[in-house]
Amino acid sequence: MLVRGKVVGKKGTARFEVQKEKGSVTLRAEFPDGDLFDYSVDCPCLEPLELVGLLLPAFEERLGEIEGVFVEEVEEKKSVLGRIKDLLGGRRGKK
Repeated sequence: MLVRGKVVGKKGTARFEVQKEKGSVTLRAEFPDGDLFDYSVDCPCLEPLELVGLLLPAFEERLGEIEGVFVEEVEEKKSVLGRIKDLLGGRRGKK
């Protein structure tokens, strides 16, 4: 799963991207001054927005008081096997 969005603070906006894979969740954020913030955790039970929430204090240090967190895009990545099952399942019902 891939989630893109932004964290808006009093001093600016940081864009973020969170990638969830089988064994980890990785966040990459870009602050208004161009600095990048990367963070990864090996915890498959953590959801992308939960990681953003846990890291809000780090965003607040750079952006001032947080005014909002906005999700702009969510991509659900399916395995090749999952896509094949969808294709076969979709054809079964059509005659």
